[in-house]
Amino acid sequence: MSSMRTTKEWLTAGTPPVARPRSVWVRGLVWLTSASALFGTVALVASAAIVPPIGARRLARDAALGEVAASMAAGERVVAQAFASQRRWTDMWRESFGVVVATDQRLLYVGAPPIPLLRPRDDGPLTLFVESYPYDAAFTLESRSVMGGRGRGLVLRTPSSAVDFLVDDASWADAQRVVSASASARGAVTRDLQVTDAATRAAPQRAEEYVTHSVRRGETLTGLARTYRTSPDVLRQLNRLTQDDIKVGQRLRVPKVAPRDSLP
Repeated sequence: MSSMRTTKEWLTAGTPPVARPRSVWVRGLVWLTSASALFGTVALVASAAIVPPIGARRLARDAALGEVAASMAAGERVVAQAFASQRRWTDMWRESFGVVVATDQRLLYVGAPPIPLLRPRDDGPLTLFVESYPYDAAFTLESRSVMGGRGRGLVLRTPSSAVDFLVDDASWADAQRVVSASASARGAVTRDLQVTDAATRAAPQRAEEYVTHSVRRGETLTGLARTYRTSPDVLRQLNRLTQDDIKVGQRLRVPKVAPRDSLP
């Protein structure tokens, strides 16, 4: 009878169908889709962390220019200025915008730190940082490639560190003027210091003739200066000495004067 089931049909009637395994192509497609979604999320987060918000550049530069104007000393004037930025590892390489300025007294950079990652910047004035380098300080400013050759900008070097400033094409000519103005001002300061040093340095005593003195044991440069009625500075200039140490047997050029006993 058709309504009658066989023993095999009764045994298999309650067994669910066996799922067929996915093919290699299907599994590969699923993996690629998941990986693409993951990489896209990572790229989106990285871009949000590195790329500045719209308007951040203009806002920071306007605030920097205002700070420069407010920080000028009496009689100080701006000679050249250029918009620049920095990427510091302490800010997770996010870009901070500002301006490099060469005045007639110093070089300075005023910039705004990047917006915090975890919270938006509060309403109100930006917090600015100012780096100032007087022209009588030891530093150099030059234009060169920065960021491993991926950009160009300015490099400020001091005896203890080097600071990079990124400069875009629109501000490159202004940056060159900042470098030139800084080098010219530093050169003028150096020359003024040399003139002042030469003017304050004691001139060698005029004498019709100089003689040679052979240093004996126990003699010092100060004692010889008293003996020959001159000063240690004059003896250093006459003998091109960089310090007061002298050695036994060393021959020194001294003014020819009537010697006198050294003072106690």
